[in-house]
Formats: sequence, C-alpha cells, structure tokens
Amino acid sequence: MAGYIRSITAAIGAASLALSAFALAAAPDQIIRTATDAARADIAQNVATYQKDKAALYKMVDGTIVPHFDTTYIAKVILGAHIKDANAEQIGQFETAFKDMLIHTYADKMLEYYDGIEIEVKPARIDGKRANVDTVILRKDGKPPVPIVFSMREVDGDWKIWDIKAENISLVLNFRTQIDAEIKKTSIPAVIERLRNGQLVADGRGKSEAKSP
Repeated sequence: MAGYIRSITAAIGAASLALSAFALAAAPDQIIRTATDAARADIAQNVATYQKDKAALYKMVDGTIVPHFDTTYIAKVILGAHIKDANAEQIGQFETAFKDMLIHTYADKMLEYYDGIEIEVKPARIDGKRANVDTVILRKDGKPPVPIVFSMREVDGDWKIWDIKAENISLVLNFRTQIDAEIKKTSIPAVIERLRNGQLVADGRGKSEAKSP
C-alpha cells in the first residue's frame, strides 16, 4: 500500500511540476499538456543535480509551480470557518507554509519516480469560469493507471489550479478536514508551525497525515 501511495504521489508531483510558465491564456488542458512535456525533459536533464541539491529542486518548483496555483484561494478554502479567527498576516503565513509543504512533498516524490510514468491529458471540461482537466497516469511497472483531475478557476483571465483529485479524493478538501481538527486541538499559529516543521503533510491520495514531533 505504501508503494502504491508513493506512486500516486509521484504522479501528482510529476503532473504538478508540469506547470511551467507560458501563455496562461491557453486552454487549461493545453497548459498542462505543454508544460508536462517541458518539465519532464527538464527533470530528465538535471536529475543528477537535483538529487544532490534539493534546494535547487525546490527553487525550480517554486518558480514554475506557484504562479499556476491559486494559493491564496486554496489557503482560504482549507482554513474554512477558521479564517474569521485569523488575521491577514496569519493567512499569509499559512498560505506560504502550505505551499512549501506541497513543494517539498511532491518534488521529492516526483524526483524519485520521474521516469516511471507517462501522462495522458484529456480535453478540458470548461463550465464558465471553472474547468476540470482529466489526466491519466500510466505507470511503466504495469500496474493499473491512476486518474488525476486538476480543478481550475479563471482568475483575471488566467486559469489557476485550486485542487487536485486522485481517484476522486480531493487534496484540498481532505486537508481542510485535517487542518480543522488540528486547529480545534491547538491554534492557527501552532498549525502553521507544524506545517513549517514538516509535521503536517498531505499524501499522494489527497489525504493528510499528522506526524508526531
């Protein structure tokens, strides 16, 4: 089971890393499809460097991934009703901590499994300012394919990702459930600190896990 989750995590990481900078006016599926090819080529070319220098890997992911995610919106969705108890600084800190957690988790797994999958991107399903892009992760180990869905929203004319679903399990909504429980037990500042310390992570199936200090 652990290997299965790692494979899915790697798939999401590879697909997420695909979102390098180019014309955001393109259709949502075109954004993912074009960037996937470019990002996988980059990883293949620089894999030895990234294996030795994780900071370089994280910097690359931060520069290419974050502009395509609506991290402010994601942070507000995850905080849910608790957002009324947070000030602007805390919301920003939570957004940054969550973003960094995703970068480290998925970049590490993507690097580990970068050459073990192929990604099939299907035409976007657009409904006004919302869109879903279905992808299928084809694993070279012969195991069943894994469906991954990118949920996107139009923001000022640009398409931004706000959720990723693996086998219909939402990363954002499941992490919101985890964060809600953690905040009720402690506080928003305590949760931010645990995110920063790697004690709260979201796994590859869109679920989350609390780690002991």
